[in-house]
Amino acid sequence: MKQSRAAFTLIELIISVFLLGLIVYFLYSSVANLQKSNKIFEKKSQSAFVNQKILAMMQKDIFYATKLTINGRQNSFVNMQSANSIFDIDYPYITWLLKPDLKKLVRFESTLPFKDMNAKNSPYFHMSIINKECEKFKIYQSKDKENILIYIKFKNENPLVYEFFKPLKKVESNKTKKAGFSLPVSNSDL
Repeated sequence: MKQSRAAFTLIELIISVFLLGLIVYFLYSSVANLQKSNKIFEKKSQSAFVNQKILAMMQKDIFYATKLTINGRQNSFVNMQSANSIFDIDYPYITWLLKPDLKKLVRFESTLPFKDMNAKNSPYFHMSIINKECEKFKIYQSKDKENILIYIKFKNENPLVYEFFKPLKKVESNKTKKAGFSLPVSNSDL
């Protein structure tokens, strides 16, 4: 006589619940790890986006500058007059510097040179503070003054290094106007 089995035994039921629990545990831990990695990736991509905006703004300021002065030993103090403006000022004076007391990278834009900044004419100045803690800010210029290298080190991040070519400004003199061509003048004359 054959016996038919209509239900699971208690041991089979316990084993299947245990295996189901293991599967759920591993799925939950992999989802938690995925969420952590997504948060890290989002933070890094946000930081990279902000860094790219900072470098793009600085590159535009310097690229469109006619008067460019770079000073400073440990950190740069960059003064320029540029065609680039975020505050709709025609041909503004722009200064980039690292404020050591705040450890912040600061950009000043004004209708007046930075050396004329005081309490009386503060409405003419716009200050933009980069909201990251900056450890080092340095701009290097090649000997021929055509290549610019920007080095920025924010806290807990890899340094940002960006090099670009800044063309020499073409100026026509009386002799070159007659000849029909123009000679480049170095940035130090600007």
